[in-house]
Amino acid sequence: MEHVKPEIQFDEKEVKDGAPFAALSYVGVLWILTFILKKDNRFAVLHARQGIVVFLVFVVGIVAPILPLVGGLINRVSMLVWVVLSIYGIYLSLTGKTTPIPLVSDVAEKLVV
Repeated sequence: MEHVKPEIQFDEKEVKDGAPFAALSYVGVLWILTFILKKDNRFAVLHARQGIVVFLVFVVGIVAPILPLVGGLINRVSMLVWVVLSIYGIYLSLTGKTTPIPLVSDVAEKLVV
């Protein structure tokens, strides 16, 4: 049976201050801004870490076309996954949620930043 992680709780002020940067973290490389401008905001940093993983999905999609035969398919699938994850991440951050995103959260927790 799979263990489901609970949401992490943050105080209202930390969420309110970090939400705009948390949302930007899912837009391309803008997660860098969170690490520069809001590095002490745990809510924003949590989303920025996930934003890095979502960005890596985008990078895979950009690089995939160089692979013969399957590159086009990998490109299309990863771009679709990237858009869905970005929209979901922006939604979570703007609504003050820290619901773990499957796979993304697991990888983000292991990142050393």
